[in-house]
Amino acid sequence: MKNKFLALFLGCTSLLFAQEEVNEPTKFQVGLHYVGNIRNNNIISDGFNGIIGISGSYAVYQNEKVAISGGLTVDYLQSRDLFLPNDILIWNPNAAIEVNIFNGKVRPFLGIGYAFFSNDLKFATGVFDPMDPAITVREKKLNFNGLTINPGLKYHVSDLLFLEGSYKYFPVNSSDFEGSANTHFITFGLGIKF
Repeated sequence: MKNKFLALFLGCTSLLFAQEEVNEPTKFQVGLHYVGNIRNNNIISDGFNGIIGISGSYAVYQNEKVAISGGLTVDYLQSRDLFLPNDILIWNPNAAIEVNIFNGKVRPFLGIGYAFFSNDLKFATGVFDPMDPAITVREKKLNFNGLTINPGLKYHVSDLLFLEGSYKYFPVNSSDFEGSANTHFITFGLGIKF
């Protein structure tokens, strides 16, 4: 896996450095990142391992100091079969502001969004004997959602390539459960602009 990721990174880097420099601003960004799920003693944090995510955004306004964009991030989390049995895709439409406060290649950003996903819960009705014909396995679809806050840093390697690291706070709510599950994700990845 490391060799494939390294080959992809080197291929993208060599392609981007081979391009002519253009002074026109790039509006679209696409990124690929690793999702780290920080354990926090709740059904989401303990029940899933972060695997990979993809993001895309469009800059609706940008100048030398500020870029305001809207986009979509999709994170794939693999189930650990503790409570919710299926892997999940977390869909996160968001808006972000990136500020060039250091006048260099490192730029902080802050994203605010709304994330949602669903999963199926299987449970058996009946109490005592599993061979009892009155016991049936039922399935219920659970829906989860919540606001997200996503601060981070981007390192712009060139005008077209950037490296990114961020933290995402996601208080997961569901109409099927009381309260919320505070989940925390750490992401590291790379992206291209076009």
